[in-house]
Amino acid sequence: MEKYYIVTPSSPIYKEYMNYKAMSEKVNTAFVEFAKEQGFETHEYYQLTQRLYICPTEGDTNKFGKYFKKDTPGLFKKNSPPAKAWVDKCQVLGLKSPNKPNLAFEFRVFGRASSRMFMVGDILYASFRADCNFENLDGFEEIKASDFFKVIEDYEESLKH
Repeated sequence: MEKYYIVTPSSPIYKEYMNYKAMSEKVNTAFVEFAKEQGFETHEYYQLTQRLYICPTEGDTNKFGKYFKKDTPGLFKKNSPPAKAWVDKCQVLGLKSPNKPNLAFEFRVFGRASSRMFMVGDILYASFRADCNFENLDGFEEIKASDFFKVIEDYEESLKH
């Protein structure tokens, strides 16, 4: 069973998502500044505040490769100077690794399930699919699948212009 929703501002999930989005923006701003300071070429990284993990370019690998864990290119050793500097910067700024709300947990479904959650304009959309029946959450207004996918199509079309 799969259902599609608009998550209203009255839902606790809406507030959690907005907190996630705000923290994600703060971490990103800090990383952009940090990347310039360190001389990273890449703009891609994992939003972790207790570890430093980038998607390295060839130049990054040449410059910082000695600090990467051997089995995981781009993941800095915890004791390396760049990793320590990143964790310190995050602590000073009060940053935490951003986490999207987990809909399977919220719907209390612990078997196979999948979900999506995204914002278009000021509206938060979500879908949830599980192999079992589940009840709608407070503040989740169910919408037709066609309306849900129309929002996605319209948004993707707007990005082309």
